This record gives sequence, structure tokens and C-alpha cells, in this order.
Amino acid sequence: FHPTPRGSFSAVVDRRLESLLADISEVKGLFSRAFKQDQWDWFTTWSALGRPGRPRARDAANALADLRQALKDSETPSAADAGDRFARCGGRVALSRFQQGDTPTSVDTGFGYIYILSTREQPRLLKVGYTDRSIEQRVAEINQATGVAVPYGARSVWRVKAARDVEAAVHGLLAEHRVRADREFFHLEWREATKVINTYLREQRSER
Repeated sequence: FHPTPRGSFSAVVDRRLESLLADISEVKGLFSRAFKQDQWDWFTTWSALGRPGRPRARDAANALADLRQALKDSETPSAADAGDRFARCGGRVALSRFQQGDTPTSVDTGFGYIYILSTREQPRLLKVGYTDRSIEQRVAEINQATGVAVPYGARSVWRVKAARDVEAAVHGLLAEHRVRADREFFHLEWREATKVINTYLREQRSER
């Protein structure tokens, strides 16, 4: 038996803590993207987490931030409390789905999706369309098409009734930004397009 020198043991503990803190930060980033929905890959991350509601994703990210800080400060009770909060808001279940690749893809009958897609390389060239299937299926189909060199990612998604009619209305509102009349590509900032669609959908709901 050769005991580990005290200095060496402390170094090992520090390295393990640093690794754990880095892992927590990485997982926190997943939930932050699912909550903020402002990163290019947010939809992929959100789907892989099992599509948690934004409040749950926010609570999970906050709990992980508190857990990381408590571990850094060696505050065991606070760390335990943060871990419990992460579990209560569904964080553990969501993370398990992410690790297992168990992603829901069903679409309710009578509903469809309006989507905005773009690539990292051309964030202002937006593909705005609709699908009656899952967004995952539609994005995979687009990315498998001939001539698509850089994969598209979903930037914004809306679940709506009569998705084809909504798409036609949205295309009309974005007409001045259309790249070609026979294609559903538009050249403008993602936030601007998102604002136009949100305003239209809000007005439609208020008229019912």
C-alpha cells in the first residue's frame, strides 16, 4: 500500500471538480438554448431534450447554475437543494431523453407547423414554409435534397391550424424580401421575420 501524497490527492480532487463543473456548464448550455431559443441549433437541442416547456427549461438552467456555484463554494446543502430543483422541473428526465436520443416527432391531427430555417453560413437567407409532418422530418428531407451543401436548422417554429393558409399569408407579408417568386426563400434578419409572423398570428387570434 502506497498512500497518495496529500498534495497529489488535492490535485486529483481539484481536477475532478473542474471536470464536473465543466460538465454542468455544458448541460446548462443545452437548457439555456432550449429556453432562450436564439441560437442556430436551439430547435435540435430542444427536441433532443424532449421539448420541455420554456419555463421548465429556464428553471433547469437556473438550477444547474446554482448547483455549479454551490459546488465551487463547497456548499453541500445548497448543492443538494439545486440538484433537487433540477429533478423537480423535469431536468433529469429531459437529460435522459437527450442521452438516449428519444425524440418525439408526432404532429396533432388538424395542426401543422410554420417554420423558419437558415444555415450558419447564410443566417439572413431564410427558408419560410410549412409542413403537416414533424419539423425533424421536414428538415431532414430538405437537407438530404440534391444541391444542399450546408445543412439547414430550424430557427423558429409555430404550431398552427391550417398551416398552408398561414404560410400563404406569411409569404405575402414577407413578399418584398423574397429572393425568387417561385421559391420560399427570403433575405432579411431572422428576428425581423419572426416579429412579422408573431404579429400576424397574434392578430389572427384576437379576431376569433
